[in-house]
Amino acid sequence: MAPETPQRVLMVFVKEPTPGRVKTRIAKELGETEAAEIYRRLGRRIMRQLRGGDYRTVIYYDPPASEPEIRKWLGDREHEYLPQQSGDLGERLTHAVEWGFGEGDLVCVVGTDIPGLDRHRVESAFSLISNPEGVDAVFGPAVDGGYYLLALRRPAPDLFKGIPWSTDRVLEESMKRANRLGLKVESLSVLADVDRVEDLPDEF
Repeated sequence: MAPETPQRVLMVFVKEPTPGRVKTRIAKELGETEAAEIYRRLGRRIMRQLRGGDYRTVIYYDPPASEPEIRKWLGDREHEYLPQQSGDLGERLTHAVEWGFGEGDLVCVVGTDIPGLDRHRVESAFSLISNPEGVDAVFGPAVDGGYYLLALRRPAPDLFKGIPWSTDRVLEESMKRANRLGLKVESLSVLADVDRVEDLPDEF
């Protein structure tokens, strides 16, 4: 009897595209309304590029009361929706991963700030952690020192504790933590996120 295919869960972190709450650095150059529209377009682009993968997609949104607006923005035919837990990014990542493992066997979390993110990268990450003898975690490094993707073969809540979030040391410290936890780690290629106007793709 063939073994069952591991159930893959993709958690996509999003914020309601409200002026003043998203893309604040771009807002300083173009204004809050235009910055929110850029984030809105980025989110739709990323969701198109993630479509069709061999995984269950869950939109992990903030704030909790914004679900109707988020559904209108990203659609609800192919996705599920789950409100983010309160707390810092580490606490929200812990909750997302814990929920994901309650639903499936392999979990991947991504953001919506990386124009180059697509289903092929997500599927590559899932493939790397699918082998029980393979890696435990896959990071997608971002140019700014953070990471745009994290895939896990098993829960690792301590991976998110004491990390200096919103700094250029996020990936470095997370990799150190993974090593201390005894996790075998692999990395995808580095991608750039959109923090400034000049970071936007030419075709955007």
